[in-house]
Amino acid sequence: MMLIHLASTATGTSAADLGIYPRTIEGLKGILFSPFIHGNTEHLMSNMAALPVLLCLLTLLNPTRYIKIFSVLYIVTGLLVWIAARPSYHIGASGIIYATASYIFFEGIVSGQKGSAAASAIIVMLYGGMMWGIVPTDPHVSWESHLAGGVAGFFCAFIFCHRPEETIATSGNYCAPQFTSGYYITDSKYHSVSYNYKSD
Repeated sequence: MMLIHLASTATGTSAADLGIYPRTIEGLKGILFSPFIHGNTEHLMSNMAALPVLLCLLTLLNPTRYIKIFSVLYIVTGLLVWIAARPSYHIGASGIIYATASYIFFEGIVSGQKGSAAASAIIVMLYGGMMWGIVPTDPHVSWESHLAGGVAGFFCAFIFCHRPEETIATSGNYCAPQFTSGYYITDSKYHSVSYNYKSD
């Protein structure tokens, strides 16, 4: 994102035509490229302040499937903008930011896991004001992208949270270690128990 913006600034050109232009064949390319295009430095910096934090949270909560989740959020958000937004070039990563924040928030509600619930609380504290971004107040702001991202995150949370992340213990390839008496190991209740690890 920063490299593209620096290149555009240095050459005095605009890459806005790589954004999403709804309901046109040409505008479909924006689904892939629009998050990398920003109108000015302020626009870029505001998105760069939030995106790394949200991506880190997404990765921590979903360590083996964050690429799949992010890819779905990315494509679905772009498609919704292409289908329903007003006729104009829609650029910037804010739609992806809203999608990721929405997913993390609703994942905490749907899954009921402590880590996800804590992440939801963090999202509310840090980005609670984002909800006003879905209101059409500024004609130069793509509130449609914000709304599309929020909707995409909401539905993806229900889809992925009903498919628990596969771990070693649930993948079918897990073999519990077998023990025989011999060596001392202290369990969680601080009782000394004698075990001997037997390898295959």
